[in-house]
Amino acid sequence: MILKDNEEKRSTLWRTVLTVSSVLIVIIAAFFIVKLFTGNPLVGTWVSEDSGDVLEIRDNGELTVTPSDGGEPVEAGCTVDTKTKVLNVQTESSGVSEGELSGTYNYNVEQDMLTLTEREYGDQLVFVRQ
Repeated sequence: MILKDNEEKRSTLWRTVLTVSSVLIVIIAAFFIVKLFTGNPLVGTWVSEDSGDVLEIRDNGELTVTPSDGGEPVEAGCTVDTKTKVLNVQTESSGVSEGELSGTYNYNVEQDMLTLTEREYGDQLVFVRQ
């Protein structure tokens, strides 16, 4: 057994182990709290309930829409304002008509369901996290 006959050294070793493990727990908890409250809630792959289109939102501000009919994926840029819950999409591809994808949407995420509401007309798009 470690330090069998020396109670003082065992006590010091035990306090050291408890201190190190406590510090590690605090650091890990702080990391998860920061990631939870500062991360982009829209990052991931979403599938439309109506059309089956796949919407992929990446953390670097890029968005890809892949049509369910096997068409060409459409690349776009996006910005997310988590305070006002607004998603702004800017189409970069010249082959996409102006109003097809670009726009500003209010978003709402509940569990694994994303609802995008177009700010101008109020049309809603519902997606499920894949």
